[in-house]
Amino acid sequence: MRAVVLQCHPLRSSYNEAMLERTCRGIEAGGATPEVHRLAEGDDPDGDEIVGAELLVFVHPTWWGGLPAPLLGWVQRHIGPWIDAGAPSHTSPVRTVRGLVSVTSHGSSHLINRVQGEGGRQLLRRSVLPLCASGARHHWIALYKLDRLEPADLEAFLDRVERETRLTTSRSAA
Repeated sequence: MRAVVLQCHPLRSSYNEAMLERTCRGIEAGGATPEVHRLAEGDDPDGDEIVGAELLVFVHPTWWGGLPAPLLGWVQRHIGPWIDAGAPSHTSPVRTVRGLVSVTSHGSSHLINRVQGEGGRQLLRRSVLPLCASGARHHWIALYKLDRLEPADLEAFLDRVERETRLTTSRSAA
């Protein structure tokens, strides 16, 4: 199974890097080899490079209630024509994706994010997921109140990321 991971954080020393590492471990444990693209470092795969992926994973922080600019830009450039311009969905670059996964962190609480409308989550669920394979699922793995958690909480979340990406990879391969 082909798994593409789009990571978007400008610092390799961030907690997001740990999230990426554990995401990749989970994908490998689920039987796939992750193809990692670091959008914030200029690794910008075009839509043709995504075609054929069965698992598409976004690893990113949630900033200002939504996706970071490089990730939002990627979606606009490479999936936008199918979202906004009415390109036929059967030609979408994500048409083979059966599992769409978001691994993200938030500085604010889950309640605050709900009140704000969860812009990033809704964009992926409402606009990208319908362009994926029939029956595809979106799995949202989110850590809230990042700045106020203890090290044990942060480690527990990384364990969850690894476990849930392993399960999602296994299900997408079936």
